[in-house]
Amino acid sequence: MSYPIPGLLAGLFLYFLGAILVADGVARLGFPLPAGEKRIGQIDGLRGFLCLAVMFHHFVVWMQIARLGGRWEQPTINFFQMIGSGAVALFFMATGLLFYPRIRAGFSANNWPSIFVSRVFRIIPLSIVAVSMVTGVIMFHTGRGLDEAYPEMAFRWITATGMPPLLGYEDSARVSAYVLWTLNMEWIFYLLALPACALLMELFHRRRWPSWTLPVVLILAGIVLKKAFHDVAFWKYLPMFATGMLSFELSVRPDIARWFQSRPVTFAALASLLFAVVVFKSPLDLAWPFLAFFFMAVACGNDLGGLLRSRAAVVLGECSYGMYLMHGMFLFLLFNHGQALTNPVSTPLLPLFLPLLALVLVPLVSTTYLLVERPGMKTGHYLARRLRKSAHRKAPAGSAA
Repeated sequence: MSYPIPGLLAGLFLYFLGAILVADGVARLGFPLPAGEKRIGQIDGLRGFLCLAVMFHHFVVWMQIARLGGRWEQPTINFFQMIGSGAVALFFMATGLLFYPRIRAGFSANNWPSIFVSRVFRIIPLSIVAVSMVTGVIMFHTGRGLDEAYPEMAFRWITATGMPPLLGYEDSARVSAYVLWTLNMEWIFYLLALPACALLMELFHRRRWPSWTLPVVLILAGIVLKKAFHDVAFWKYLPMFATGMLSFELSVRPDIARWFQSRPVTFAALASLLFAVVVFKSPLDLAWPFLAFFFMAVACGNDLGGLLRSRAAVVLGECSYGMYLMHGMFLFLLFNHGQALTNPVSTPLLPLFLPLLALVLVPLVSTTYLLVERPGMKTGHYLARRLRKSAHRKAPAGSAA
């Protein structure tokens, strides 16, 4: 396939610029920015840009189908492939980082029902909305209505346990760009890996091993397990989760964190990221240390020259989950029902639709964040507090709840 590389790169730049400008406008209109909350490094500012990168990757895949005679498959140019898969790897690192303090505290120091309840109310409400929207798009595309199998199929989508055909439409998963597989990985991490790692950390504490030993062991174990069980997706990404954990260990060491925040490291981190996405085809092998170096810098507080600290970056980060779940629908509608708009446009200029998509997507996900995600998180936090208080009241005197 012959990709219109100048057009795609120009579209990528304008797309990111457009998303930043729209997000800044949303912030000026009063979008509630987090204040007074303890955050780890500049991860919040990074997440929105990772979602934008995933959407760009899927735009390239759709271009392959619509204009380049290709199929739904990985782009043959490393950069166009890695900008998506590399972003997903960085997402998994962020999950490992953000939940590592719970692992570091040890299993008995956590109230696990409260953790799981807060996760359910963080993820499921918007999943319900997104699956409802996917259903609406399929109805519009096929003219079909709900059937007897729909409740079970929709439940599997909402819980990320599968993406079976909705309403009998075989390409249902393509409507959302097949993104739910990553949520499945996240649920495995929350429900199994997180408590298991916390148990291991307690064992390490008893043996007086330093806490950083655990993420190092997990990285090495992941490298071995993904070779031995190459069909099990979680083992492939275990080193990514563990890299996030190790990044936390670096971030709490002031001398190391200050070094990672320095201007020379800013340039080195960006160069490392660029090298990884240009040279390699997958984030899982030789690209991993270069992606890890970039992530460690951000985790230690490097804001990439102020970019990740900006209001726009924070807004995009807050809305990143919505962008991730919903961007596929916009691309599906554009390439399947937007021919009146796209047909007159030559292939090299087609990426100019990306900034236009940002003009629609960012306000939409900002709205769903305010109406769905934020109330869901508040409900989850409230129920989690009630569970912790109940456990504290029931705990025998002198024991940890």
